[in-house]
Amino acid sequence: MLALLAAWAMPAVAAAQSVVTAEIGSITRTVYGAGQVQSASMPGVYAGTDAAVAEWTVGVGDSVKAGDVIGYLTDAELDAEIEQLELDAQKALEALADTKTYEMYTESVVRDERGRPVKDEETGEAMTVKSSNEITIRAPAAGRIMAIYIEPGDDALAVYREKGAVMMLSTDGRMKVELRDVECDLALGDAVRVKGEGIEAEGRVVNLTHRGTRATVEVIGDTYPMDAAVSVYDEGGALAGEGVLEINKPLAVSAYGGTVKGIMWNVKVGAMVERQDALARLVWDEMPLYIGNDEAVYAYARANAMLSDALARRESLTLTAPVDGVIACIDVSEGEDVTAGTRLLSLVEDGAGMTLVLKVDELDIVSVAPGQSVSLTADALPEMTLGGMVEKIAPIGDTSGAVTTFDVYVTLTGEIDERVRGGMNMSGEIAVESAQGAVTLPAEALQKDAQGWYVTMEDGSRRDVRVGIMTDGRVQITGGLDAGERIICRT
Repeated sequence: MLALLAAWAMPAVAAAQSVVTAEIGSITRTVYGAGQVQSASMPGVYAGTDAAVAEWTVGVGDSVKAGDVIGYLTDAELDAEIEQLELDAQKALEALADTKTYEMYTESVVRDERGRPVKDEETGEAMTVKSSNEITIRAPAAGRIMAIYIEPGDDALAVYREKGAVMMLSTDGRMKVELRDVECDLALGDAVRVKGEGIEAEGRVVNLTHRGTRATVEVIGDTYPMDAAVSVYDEGGALAGEGVLEINKPLAVSAYGGTVKGIMWNVKVGAMVERQDALARLVWDEMPLYIGNDEAVYAYARANAMLSDALARRESLTLTAPVDGVIACIDVSEGEDVTAGTRLLSLVEDGAGMTLVLKVDELDIVSVAPGQSVSLTADALPEMTLGGMVEKIAPIGDTSGAVTTFDVYVTLTGEIDERVRGGMNMSGEIAVESAQGAVTLPAEALQKDAQGWYVTMEDGSRRDVRVGIMTDGRVQITGGLDAGERIICRT
């Protein structure tokens, strides 16, 4: 552009002359950028535990489906650890079964083998022990009662084994709906409406998986019945999917034995309870041996948590593809040790499209804005032209030597030639200004002096003009000249 301005300022006598006509047409000013094209989505597969890579069942370039087994890790010590943890959990459960929790008890005098009271040697008072055959089931946390599975006369342990709980609580005032086949476009955070028989509630999308075909909707409120069939609609009223209401953050109330004597008068489905509120009473056929079981409950919970963690780590030894796609690169070889969180391989997701980062000079970046169209060519495929659109611009430039460039993120649009591969070098022309139906001239016909821009008419007279878009080849005349007029042009 500096060279062009210098040419406009040169004396006209230095150039040969021809006559040109001002024409009506379109004119576009572009800026140049270069970069490499990549897939818009390249998810990775990561190690879920410390292990070694045992085997890859795929190679670079192989196509896979979501859920396909793509490799295995191995941990020689994990199976032995799980075996020990299973034994620990069983022992903790047995210890828990030997302890009972209750608050109603009686004091009885300790007697010797002849039935005589045993006295304390220091005080001379008869020694007593506390015992009870009644247990109070208490709320383990504050919340709303969503389900009651026990009735007076039930064997509490049998109900617990069948249902996994004697009662269910909602602890956060929310419910949820799992949608398996989403029928419209949803995004995280979208507001939705949840409707069913006698149900109309607000909700929002809190999780999306399987490329948006599965969703979790959090429902505001927990006063609706569990397992009620509902439909979910987006803000525009389109059906997103159908499912059933579940407790968003459920808490199971447990019981380990005894016969249900009664349920407290205020304990009903929908009622609110506070932590440690009495829910029901159980009767034991035999006198329990211990008054408290807090330590046993903690030990059992801790043993189960450790076992669950170990089982999850063993499950993570089998590596599966997170999406449909093509294996792009394998970062770790068979036999190598890895730590949890290490990236093992990457995939190019099917149907994800392509994206491009163009490096644009700082002198041109001020003209670039999101939404502008881009014309792209690949160095390896010069006969092919692709379309794109500016998505965003990096706020900070990258300086290398004396040159500063800014990253411009471009989304490829339209049909993409199957020959285009990730990593190919591309050049882009970003259309930063354009005009249709404009009066244009060859750039060589425009001149400038101290008074401003002007052209020399065919009869040799000077005509001052106003200038719009300027490119290396043509300029837009916005005033002072009409289409069809003839101008002397330096060639």
